[in-house]
Amino acid sequence: MGQVYYKLFYHVIWRSKGNSPIITPKIEEVAFPFMENKAKRYRCFIHAVNGTENHLHVAITIPPSFAVSDIVGKLKGSTSYFLNMELGITKGFSWQDGFGVFSFSERDLPGIEEYIRNQKEHHKTGKLRDALERTDSDDVLSSRFPEE
Repeated sequence: MGQVYYKLFYHVIWRSKGNSPIITPKIEEVAFPFMENKAKRYRCFIHAVNGTENHLHVAITIPPSFAVSDIVGKLKGSTSYFLNMELGITKGFSWQDGFGVFSFSERDLPGIEEYIRNQKEHHKTGKLRDALERTDSDDVLSSRFPEE
């Protein structure tokens, strides 16, 4: 494929296995830069990454030649491997299956970045944007595709 012009922005959320509170500041310190470097290997760019003790938010640009699910899978899998096997700072660290993803426009990027950077504060004060915290599809699918 030749050169392609694109501006694709995604807000991705994924949780720790069992929603366990295992994402410590020490893990963030090594995992976030690792994910940013891993993303670059796939020509992706992480605009912001942050979260709480049990989930992460990532604002990312992914080229159209990659499926969002493939990139998210690579980021989740390689981060778990890096923490467990290469650094050995965790044992059995893993992510829950699945993730939530929302596309957004370039004009919304600053607001999304701010929301992600302030995750801990949002959760502490309860000032959450419910739609940007979803990681499951039950309500979304049932409301769009009612059973016949």
